[in-house]
Amino acid sequence: MILVCGEALYDMFSDNTSADPIGFEAHIGGSPYNVAIGLARLGQKPAFFGGISTDQLGEKLLARLAEEGVETTNVHRSPALTTLSLVQKTAAGQPVYTFYGENAADRMVTEADLPLPDQNFAMVHIGSYTALVEPVASALKNLIERERPNSLIAFDPNIRPTVVPDMNAWKANTHNLAAVADVIKVSDEDLALIEPLKRIDDIAQGWIEQGSGLVVVTRGANGAEVYTVNGRYSFEGQKVAVADTVGAGDTFQAALLMGLTELGICGRDELARLDDSHVTRLVSFAIEASALTCTRRGADLPRKSELRPF
Repeated sequence: MILVCGEALYDMFSDNTSADPIGFEAHIGGSPYNVAIGLARLGQKPAFFGGISTDQLGEKLLARLAEEGVETTNVHRSPALTTLSLVQKTAAGQPVYTFYGENAADRMVTEADLPLPDQNFAMVHIGSYTALVEPVASALKNLIERERPNSLIAFDPNIRPTVVPDMNAWKANTHNLAAVADVIKVSDEDLALIEPLKRIDDIAQGWIEQGSGLVVVTRGANGAEVYTVNGRYSFEGQKVAVADTVGAGDTFQAALLMGLTELGICGRDELARLDDSHVTRLVSFAIEASALTCTRRGADLPRKSELRPF
């Protein structure tokens, strides 16, 4: 089982440019939450750990997880409110997020709320702002320390400057977590935010040299660069009619983790033996899945039946 840890929230979309009235379309989301649902839709049996409110919005978040087939026994319920994220698009169609979540349920998670030990998770995935903001970030780092001897650790920094504007904090936190992560998925945009003066190759190769087994740098419509102990690979993107790119990175991560599971990669030794054919299968499938998400509004991740067989 894969344990996915982090935030659960609502993305609020508005295309109305007039001052009054302002209408919003709400979509359930949050990067790790999306990854968990994406894994379930791809035929896996994920579990979700994060703070979910007991308010009306939180009840819907929890119900959706259960409906999608995500294990919810590790969810921490909290009387704190649910985070809201206002999503606006740039002229280039890229989403820009503004978060309303100070002291919200997904942030107010402590070590005392962690899942019980000895659940035999094959992988633990963490990422996005809950890996940085307190107290949840410290709780998740304690979880990694506890689970790492027996589980692969997957990490997606998913930089959100509107949550924490300090790029030095994001930079330090990203490198600290990369040092204990086995599988890293990061966008070129995120790397440009935290390491504007460094080459992507140097950053990714540095993470491989310090012990990561697989680093994937996504480049949006331009595909992905992949790094392993056995080499570096480039993959082109898939051209589609883009509705928006919300959830594309989460789809990529879910597909990547699904692929590793299907290949039987459950330990660091197996990860180190990834060959050219494995990498091609993994990344081509993830690119196809994320491209399909881009054709739909909001984080509507694909189901296994919508994609070619892995």
